Amino acid sequence: MKAPKAALAIRVALITVALLGGPASAQDKTKMIADREALMKDQGRQWVVIRNYVQGKGEQAAAIAAAESLSKSVPTVPNYFPPGSEGPNHDGKYGPKPEVWSKRNDFLAADKKVVSQIAALDTALRSGDNAKVAAAFKDLDFCSSCHNDFRAKLQ
Repeated sequence: MKAPKAALAIRVALITVALLGGPASAQDKTKMIADREALMKDQGRQWVVIRNYVQGKGEQAAAIAAAESLSKSVPTVPNYFPPGSEGPNHDGKYGPKPEVWSKRNDFLAADKKVVSQIAALDTALRSGDNAKVAAAFKDLDFCSSCHNDFRAKLQ
């Protein structure tokens, strides 16, 4: 006896969800953690470019390019913390706290705050007004916005 088309479609859908939506493999988790760490390191390098400009050791164009890079990458940070991606960084010194997932709205708000601060910094950098740049940089809660509440020191 043949199954009706609707029942067959449901079975195919359930199998697809099970295969694609199931828990990530250890390899996927390791890659996600490595990708997350690479993103954070790149963001740190961009922050240094801006800091150097603020300290009079860099070029405005480089600082603007760094702010543009951050304005694109910082909004993606939550994507690097999907459920199931808990675990320490490569050297085992730090890892995300459970609050990244249990207080997800707070985590998202912290990221959104930094996105807003980077937009203000970008505007100040483009103005060429050093006082505005210094003030916007001082107000930037870049790493600490999330690290204070959502990152644990493991060693």
